[in-house]
Amino acid sequence: MIKHYLKVAFRNLAKYKTQTLVSIIGLAVGFTCFALSVLWIRYEMTYDTFHEGADRIYMVRAHYTDSPGSISNSTPYPLSSYLQEKMPEIEVAASTSIYREMKFRMGDNEHEVVMAAADSVFMNFFNIQLLKGTVNFLKENDPEIAITEEFARKLFGNEEDALGKEVELNGRSRKIGAIVSGWSRHSNIPYSVLVSARHYPRWGSKGEQLFVRVRAGVDRDTFQKKIDSIDLLNIPKESELSKLLITPVSALRYSDYVSKVDVVISFSYIFYFSLAGGLVIICSLFNYLTLYISRLCMRSREMALRKVNGASNASLSVQFGIELFLILCIALLCGLLMIELSMSRFLNFTQIEAGSYYGEIMVYLLVVIILSFLFAQIPLSYFRRRTLQEAIKGKVVTARPYLFRKIGIIMQLVVSLAFIFCTVVMMKQLYFLKNTDLGMERHNIGNVALWNGDIKQWPGKIAALPMVTETLPPSYFPIIPTGPMMYVEINNWDDSPKVVEEAVTVGMLPGKEEFFQFYDLKLLEGEFISDKNQGNEVVIDENTCHKFGWKQALGKSFYYEQNGQRRGYKVVGVVRNLSYRPPTSEPGLVAFQHPKAQEYLLNRASILFKFREGMWNECRAAIEKLHKEEFPNAYMRLFNEEEEYNKHLRSEDALMKLLGFVSLVCVIISVFGVFSLVTLSCEQRQKEIAIRKVNGAQIRHILHLFFREYLLLLIIAAVIAFPVGYAVMRKWIDNYVRQTAIDGWIYIGIFVVVAIILLLSIIWRVWKAARQNPAEIIKSE
Repeated sequence: MIKHYLKVAFRNLAKYKTQTLVSIIGLAVGFTCFALSVLWIRYEMTYDTFHEGADRIYMVRAHYTDSPGSISNSTPYPLSSYLQEKMPEIEVAASTSIYREMKFRMGDNEHEVVMAAADSVFMNFFNIQLLKGTVNFLKENDPEIAITEEFARKLFGNEEDALGKEVELNGRSRKIGAIVSGWSRHSNIPYSVLVSARHYPRWGSKGEQLFVRVRAGVDRDTFQKKIDSIDLLNIPKESELSKLLITPVSALRYSDYVSKVDVVISFSYIFYFSLAGGLVIICSLFNYLTLYISRLCMRSREMALRKVNGASNASLSVQFGIELFLILCIALLCGLLMIELSMSRFLNFTQIEAGSYYGEIMVYLLVVIILSFLFAQIPLSYFRRRTLQEAIKGKVVTARPYLFRKIGIIMQLVVSLAFIFCTVVMMKQLYFLKNTDLGMERHNIGNVALWNGDIKQWPGKIAALPMVTETLPPSYFPIIPTGPMMYVEINNWDDSPKVVEEAVTVGMLPGKEEFFQFYDLKLLEGEFISDKNQGNEVVIDENTCHKFGWKQALGKSFYYEQNGQRRGYKVVGVVRNLSYRPPTSEPGLVAFQHPKAQEYLLNRASILFKFREGMWNECRAAIEKLHKEEFPNAYMRLFNEEEEYNKHLRSEDALMKLLGFVSLVCVIISVFGVFSLVTLSCEQRQKEIAIRKVNGAQIRHILHLFFREYLLLLIIAAVIAFPVGYAVMRKWIDNYVRQTAIDGWIYIGIFVVVAIILLLSIIWRVWKAARQNPAEIIKSE
């Protein structure tokens, strides 16, 4: 019997090849997007869950009085013992310092590694095992280091060959004294190298990352409340701690602990991609059900004959269920093929650690298939029952199937229009952010700095490079990505009635006239900083001027007052606003002063330079060659400012690509859905078309009849999709300080393009039906 059901199901699917193919492809793409995105979400949510007692490990983070509104990942080292003394819920605490982008050199081979400062407490806390060598690397100031087993194999092939080797770590000579166990890259606190920790017992130090493991059974919310109630007034004021908060170690990934530029795509965007995959499945399912129910109505006589010849309702339900299940199974196989073809690119794009994920993916897909099958039974069972009753009783088929067909088309068009709208708005916002005026030049600007190397020897050599058009001496810092290296807290200014309780933070950048001209910073009033100016004379931007409530800023001063002492800065110029922070952050307050006022920082200053269009790769290669030849042991920092700014938009770029692909799939599903439904409609209405032609109707009249019907459905879909899309994108755009406008041409353009695609689909099918001989059709009927 099953064999018979399968044979009939295959025949029915083969009879409507185009509709079947569209349904299978749409479902397969939806399954693929959904399964991969759920895998991605689960991977993101399980960072650092491999640690022993991971569900009880928290990172203690802090608010400081000198940085209101921001969360710091670093705390004073004495806080560890203080919390353990005050809170018996804490089982053990460990402090470390994580150093990223460290240069590890052995011979001519250089690697960028993550280094962690370790002591015995840290080793025990995270169960890091000593595999070979000694624990001398844990002794303070010892030149020995430890590397992980994985890193040793990468460097030497086996761990034995690594012990005793001399290497350079950020320009300092070191010796590999131990091999230790590492852990998965599926961590926000990875490491390849361990060095001895140098703990600073002063409360004023802020260089430690503090992890605590609470005792079993301690509730997180209760623990946070107790952390909130800790009396920080008893802590020395030099700590500047104002509030503590805890973050589970497994939740660091989707908190602000991880820099946005280090994440391929933000966690919320992965969720959106998963939602998009689900909508594609729904869109494909509606496409299939709409076509299936339309065919069901056309087969009403067949079902009536089956019923008369002894077929039961159960057998007919099984027949139609098998047909649907067959579609889902074929789509599953196609989805698995798509996953196999895209898996390597997916793992590379998402930076998911390689492994076998097919078992997990199969579970996701089977769950989706079961849910899809159960969902589809609701309309199918209803229309099967109605169609059977009407066929047996000899009634004319009602308009209910046609209503469902129209609802199905509207559903597909709503999803397609919404996706297209969101993708277009996102593209427009990203284009705006990448090309908007930041109040400063960032195009074709690079900067290079050396640590443990004499940068003063390089200005002339970099200026001599054929790719370089302009250079500045090493007296400045790049605005992007470094920004101010010094900040001052201001609690009073001219025209302010009194000292403010909450100090205002102003970033201080070194800058003379050549610096302002280099970045094309526009002077609005006053003068640029020059050698005649004192260290306390500054140029501020418009935003700082407005913050202090000044309409005329020249000659005004702002101060920091404490214990009767006042330190002030006098304004000699105002420049147009500039934005060096991520586009989701409010611009900071900025003041420029003579470089001599920051002389103690200038040993870390950069050479700023401009390069010719399209020559960045050649320029970078030339500077890297210069670095290896002259200062091979120095740490070099080399940036392209436009590239660094664009890193802030990395998540948006990735989401736009994903949504663009999903939008294309949805449009194809909708277009082929309309195409298939028009084909079925032409088959059902052949006699109507023939009679209209006999009565004098032209082909254009018949085309107009069909197009008017589907245009109305498109208008209804647009009325639903555009407001929903606007609400979603308005909320998304509101995250950005600089925002593009959602113009009317977007709505009109999307609607017209989709309408043209629908018109072409209708013309293709209706033209063929309308050109048939009406006499033959009427006779055949």
